[in-house]
Amino acid sequence: MNDTDAGRRALLVWLWRLPVLAVLAGAGFGLYEALRVLFKAAPGATPDFAPQTPQRVAALSAWPEVWSATNFSFAELPAVAIRLPAPVAGGLSLGERHLAAYSRVCTHQGCTVSLNTNLEAVAVAFNYRSREPVLTCPCHFSVFDPARSGAAVSGPAVEPLRRVGLELRGNAVYAVGLEDA
Repeated sequence: MNDTDAGRRALLVWLWRLPVLAVLAGAGFGLYEALRVLFKAAPGATPDFAPQTPQRVAALSAWPEVWSATNFSFAELPAVAIRLPAPVAGGLSLGERHLAAYSRVCTHQGCTVSLNTNLEAVAVAFNYRSREPVLTCPCHFSVFDPARSGAAVSGPAVEPLRRVGLELRGNAVYAVGLEDA
């Protein structure tokens, strides 16, 4: 065997390692992404709201029963205020009436989420079984739980929805701040 053949053989042995390294790198990245989606970020216990110009959302009577919702726009973002069965961090509690507001911008890729009260549709279409209504994103099937401070509970979204600070003024509810992103 001459030196040229030995050099070619050494090059082929080295080049054969490249696809193996590429597969290992791809598998490592896939594992990282799977773990990132599986272990979603929890919303903070006490949100920091950046003050915004107060904006009237609706009269308190707009939420007559649990899971009543009102869509509104705040700080140039679509948002939703929901009456919940129990208080949540960052929400507004008025006796037995508990309200929370969230940005409707999905934290995965920015589509608009909506309150979905059809639990069977959520189970079938979004592959998430819940006992209470949830906020769902129709683009990539992310699910957020308003009763858990807007936490991402299913789908590719990892971060919770941004919370909107609420305040009661007279008999109306006002949006006053937006959680820092």
